Amino acid sequence: MTTAQDWMRDLAFGLRLAVTGRRAWGRLVVTAAGVGLGVALLLAAASIPNVTSSRDVRFDARWGAGAAVGDDASVLVAETSTQFREEWVQGVWVQNLRPDGPVAPGLRQNPRPGEVVVSPALQEILSGPDGALLQPRFPNVVGVIADEGLIAPNELFFYAGTDALSPQSSSVSGVADHFGEAPGHSRTTFSTDEWLMLALGLAALLVPIVVYVAATTRLAETARQRRLSAMRLVGAGGEQIRRMAAGEALAGALLGVVLGWALFVLGRTLASGVTVVRTAVFEFDITPVWWLALLVTAGIPAVAVVVTIGSLAQAIADPLDVTRRTVSRRRRLGWRLVPLGLGLLGLLAVTAGFDSVDDLPLFVVSVVLVLVGIPVLLPWCVERAVGRLRGGSTAWQLAIGRLQLASGPAARSVSAIAVVVAGVIALQTLVATVEAERADRSTPREAVQPASAEGRITGERPADAAEIGRIEQEVRSLPGIDDVQVATTAHVTGKDQATGKLLIADCAQIARLLSVPDCRDGDAFVPPGRSPLRPGERVELAESSFGMEFRASTSPPAWDVPESVRPATVPFRFGAEDIAMVLTPAAGVPAEAQNLEAYIRLNQAAPNDLSDRLRNVAAAHFADYSALITTTGNSSAAAEEESAVAAIRAALLAGALLTFALIGCSLFVSAAEQIQERRRPLAVLGAVGVPRRTLRRSQLLQNAVPMLVATALATVVGMLLGTLTAVATNAGREGIVFDLPGMLGLFAFAAAAVLVVTALTLPTLGRAAHPTGLRTE
Repeated sequence: MTTAQDWMRDLAFGLRLAVTGRRAWGRLVVTAAGVGLGVALLLAAASIPNVTSSRDVRFDARWGAGAAVGDDASVLVAETSTQFREEWVQGVWVQNLRPDGPVAPGLRQNPRPGEVVVSPALQEILSGPDGALLQPRFPNVVGVIADEGLIAPNELFFYAGTDALSPQSSSVSGVADHFGEAPGHSRTTFSTDEWLMLALGLAALLVPIVVYVAATTRLAETARQRRLSAMRLVGAGGEQIRRMAAGEALAGALLGVVLGWALFVLGRTLASGVTVVRTAVFEFDITPVWWLALLVTAGIPAVAVVVTIGSLAQAIADPLDVTRRTVSRRRRLGWRLVPLGLGLLGLLAVTAGFDSVDDLPLFVVSVVLVLVGIPVLLPWCVERAVGRLRGGSTAWQLAIGRLQLASGPAARSVSAIAVVVAGVIALQTLVATVEAERADRSTPREAVQPASAEGRITGERPADAAEIGRIEQEVRSLPGIDDVQVATTAHVTGKDQATGKLLIADCAQIARLLSVPDCRDGDAFVPPGRSPLRPGERVELAESSFGMEFRASTSPPAWDVPESVRPATVPFRFGAEDIAMVLTPAAGVPAEAQNLEAYIRLNQAAPNDLSDRLRNVAAAHFADYSALITTTGNSSAAAEEESAVAAIRAALLAGALLTFALIGCSLFVSAAEQIQERRRPLAVLGAVGVPRRTLRRSQLLQNAVPMLVATALATVVGMLLGTLTAVATNAGREGIVFDLPGMLGLFAFAAAAVLVVTALTLPTLGRAAHPTGLRTE
């Protein structure tokens, strides 16, 4: 009966094997380094939930209790924003109702009316060379927001003090005794397709790391099997051999876990504030979820032990074959297809009914099974591929002969790279198909008219007519402006009425826009075929959305269409929208429904910063506004979708290439270890006169053949995985699109990895092939 003392004795013996001898220490260090890198990356991935939740908590902490503001409110807050260059600058209006009111997170005191407190990133822009263009919108900066008030260190954010917020506005929240009283404010999130893309990318990044760690624990496996087989031949039992192997595997795994935690702590310090695809995180946010950290810390040594023990089946059953270095038995295919088959069945089930984020767990499990199936199936593929190769040059025969003798280490060395390639090809296929489907959906069937540049400023109509004149004059004075049309507009809404736009102008302006016989105040004109409105009917107008936080919310104003509506002989367009009806001021459109719009035509000399100049003009006259330059025919929604997809793709591909480079290092270590194991045969070849260039070519081919087989398998699985994922998103209705240039880039990276690894192992190969390697004691 095995006792605890037997267990400890055998484990301790295994630990001694791991640290006995100079080469053993080298293998231990290399194994610990590989495991440590994997542990550090897994701990970083385990921190993602905490990073997301911490950001959400700080986002919610800026707000009050919602639109219903009671008498107990101490502070009023409302959301605002502006844009600078291509960046959105978010902000919060703050209005103190009592001097002892709560203070917004990140501030010592709330800003007074006219004061602004900005984030460090925004302060850096204001004080930088481009700050002069943004400063007119932030004329009185009195402080900087602390970290606890920001979502990220690179966030462009500000608090602005005011005394004009209305407690009855639907855009205003009330704060009673602390900020963040009503968490759960909506934030920009991903669509279902984008969540699917993100899940696929994360699985493609994390599964290779686990495969990489498992492969690292099997470094020098051949030498370990021979050593333990010899112990088996001298009388050690199978259970003893397994316990010794477990002790030897635990040495490198435990040291790797300690190293991984050290690398993680160092990495989170270095990562704080680093911006990747416009995203940065604070150091205190990068904290692993405790149960995930425990799973990584205990699970990696467990994986190392299980993998090591699983590799000893032949050493325990047929130790004599191992010590004689005979060719191992041929691998069986059946059980190797199980993970891949289960994963594909799961994906087929997902494609049959995927319609929400609720199906993501099944999708992720299926993707993981498919990716895990690659390293399980790859050794069989390499063995069958090299087993059929015959003849060729001396270098070719040496390389193939070595792979036929022991293809397992070569297959394991490229297994993680195969998983990365498959995952990235699947991601490329999904992204290319989604982008093609969106482009097809957003492009009209008829020919697209040539694009033309135009600008627009929109805000709540000022009561002072002189203010309108000043706005028009300031816009006209900007460089690159051909023409400016300033007018009052309103929008018709209602259950039975199509949405239409009303243009309110005096007779002089109407004469410039339409061909009418005469005009008197109170007249209404309809361009031909434009208006859905009937004379005399009562309709609802949309309340002006600009400045809503600065006035009490009211029900939609009603308006009676004039009884007498006169036709206009020339239709026209004001800006990019058709006008349903042109009215004079006496037509009685309620003031609360009126917006002021300045439509601007640009010339080719318009400067690149004209958008920000327009925003500065708007900010000087409106509390809330829209100011932008657009190109006719472009869709801002489509542009935002493309931006989100591009950001996800860039982040995941960057992570995939980083993982690719990391695993390439393990390929070098594996190749160097295999040379050390073959130093005696290499010394014999060198002694009998085999040219060094032949050995070098042999080493190159020995690295290239498994990589070629791995890339072929990964390409097939990746294209299949990408196709099923695209079908799940309903993006493959017009056909699946494969990113051939992206695939060629991956293949080039794989080829470069083989060349670099071979070049790095040449010094080791030269030393091993020296005839002095034949000496023995």
